[in-house]
Amino acid sequence: MAQYAPVHDPSYDISPVTNYVPPGGHEHSPYTQQTHTPNTQPHHQGLPSETQSLAASDGQNPNVEFHEVNPYWNTGVPPGPTHQRGWSDSTIATENISPAYQKAGVLRQGTDHPVKKTTAVFSDSGPWTLEIVTILIAFAAVASIMGVLARFNGHALPEWPYYITLNALIALLATVATATMSISLQNGLSQLKWIRFKEARVPLADMETFDEASRGTWGALKLLVTRRGGVLGSCGALIAIVALALSPFAQQIVTYQTRSVIVDGPGSASVNRALNYTGALPGTTSPTLYVPILPLKSAVYNGLFAENGRPGAALAFECQTGNCTWDAYETLGVCYECVDLTAFMSRYCAPDAADNDCGWQVPQGARLNNSLDVFSMTSLIPSADGNMPHSTIMKLIFMGTEAQDGLAGDLKPWAQQCSLSSCLQTLETAVVNGVLSENMTGSVINNTVVDLTSLPQDADMGSYVTGSNNSTYLLGKEAMLSMRGWFYTLFANGSAVRTSEDSNRTITDNTVVVNLTVGISSGVTLFDSDIVTAFYWNYYEYAEQDGIAMLMSDMATSMTVAFRSFLGAAPVNGRAISVESYVHVRWGFAVLPIVVVVGTAVFLAAAMYRTHRTNTKPWKSSALAMLFHGLDEDMRVQFGSSGSLSDKKRQARGVKVQLDESDDGNSISLRG
Repeated sequence: MAQYAPVHDPSYDISPVTNYVPPGGHEHSPYTQQTHTPNTQPHHQGLPSETQSLAASDGQNPNVEFHEVNPYWNTGVPPGPTHQRGWSDSTIATENISPAYQKAGVLRQGTDHPVKKTTAVFSDSGPWTLEIVTILIAFAAVASIMGVLARFNGHALPEWPYYITLNALIALLATVATATMSISLQNGLSQLKWIRFKEARVPLADMETFDEASRGTWGALKLLVTRRGGVLGSCGALIAIVALALSPFAQQIVTYQTRSVIVDGPGSASVNRALNYTGALPGTTSPTLYVPILPLKSAVYNGLFAENGRPGAALAFECQTGNCTWDAYETLGVCYECVDLTAFMSRYCAPDAADNDCGWQVPQGARLNNSLDVFSMTSLIPSADGNMPHSTIMKLIFMGTEAQDGLAGDLKPWAQQCSLSSCLQTLETAVVNGVLSENMTGSVINNTVVDLTSLPQDADMGSYVTGSNNSTYLLGKEAMLSMRGWFYTLFANGSAVRTSEDSNRTITDNTVVVNLTVGISSGVTLFDSDIVTAFYWNYYEYAEQDGIAMLMSDMATSMTVAFRSFLGAAPVNGRAISVESYVHVRWGFAVLPIVVVVGTAVFLAAAMYRTHRTNTKPWKSSALAMLFHGLDEDMRVQFGSSGSLSDKKRQARGVKVQLDESDDGNSISLRG
């Protein structure tokens, strides 16, 4: 059974040590304690173990061993109460080292008694290796973030396996940088406390302040506010606080924006243009012996009556992405033109008309018979003897008694002429969100007058127009004659009459009688045909946009679509446009991560330099250093009288201590 006996000798400042007494030396006492005086006799250090085993024999229990315990791990005793400020790498000189004890790490000094080999308290070899490696890793992580962002800046979002995103990679690298930097910051701040206590007598409470600063942001903030760490400590605390924003700022560097890109590939964007149009069928009922094909008739009706604002909606196109564009191109089509004839109007009185019941007329032959004819439409179809340009399909003259800007019932006659002609159009085409839109930027009309009666039967009587690069576009003779013959019937002369109950009016199958209110016009109105009704409605309904010209434009566009959808059409390739997200780097947010890493490296270098300059042991945040080297005996006695931990903390604020080292370098403590 082992027994432990504490030993205390007030003649020593640290802890007493008992000389070893060999068995049998003094049988009357279990152990003998000898008090040393300075430089009077050799001082023997203890055995390599943490206790000394002293064999004794008291005649009663010869097997009992007494162990003297050093409660503060001080294995050596200085030759007297002499202490030296600062730190020392010195060790006790050794002599007469036997090979056996050299192998066991044990020395003997002057005698055969084994003694423990004395070394430096902590080794100085490579104390900052971990911090240097981790700060290099932090630099590599931040550099990787900048490299990745520079690589993908302005490029489409990368598609990586397992749905890994760019933000996830940046967040990972930022986390690595933050974690590795924290090691250098924590150990650097911890090392500053040893330097601070080495250089001056400071309040003992600063030990806890530095310790808290090395463990977290709250402690760093306290160190910064209290200014207990000096300039270097405050800088380290500030860096530790700002480092919290490294990861958010790193992810704020990159944003995602959208842009339009061209999608390559055949058939990605295509629309037809008409190089020629020859669609016609023989028809003996037509005055020209040709009738239009049904797609063209459908196009004319669509332009007249659809009123959907999209006369070109029937045009087929290819656009894979729903957004496409084309360079300007030429196509054969139908153009319209409207001119004002009001200035050429004159009074017209029928031979049997009363003096007060006259109408108006224009030189082209169109007229209003009397004041009851509030609206009229007169068609002029080119004849074979060439009374109009050969490209002209039809002319329409509209007249009325109530102007758009007048008052209901006020006589304010007006006249307008519109024409349809084959032409060469220059178009800009685009598809936006799947909707086709076209803008005509130019047109060419061949105004040559041709007398068909003077040409041979087999002569080429088509309507030609020359485009860019001397390319020629043709409207075939049959197609031209078919449209003229059909329009002669479809756009037959007609009028609109607003009459009272006793008015006489011949009602036919085509007559339309409606009680119509549109614009300034209202009342029961009789129309000779639906075509007249359509132009009358547009004239008053769309006064600001020139309703008649609008209807003529819709009809011309719809007929052009029919030209571009029949034989003689050729595709025009365009560019499909896709909207993609791409990486946009805001380099201003990269300043903080770079500054934090550089600041941490500078702080670490300064802490290493201060450690070397002050010859301070690189204990950093080691808990063993705190356990091995605590307060001296006087400080322990002083704090031992305090009650709770909070009382000790309050007392520590007023007690100033400094690191002190014994002469042999084996013992270091905080002394008041």
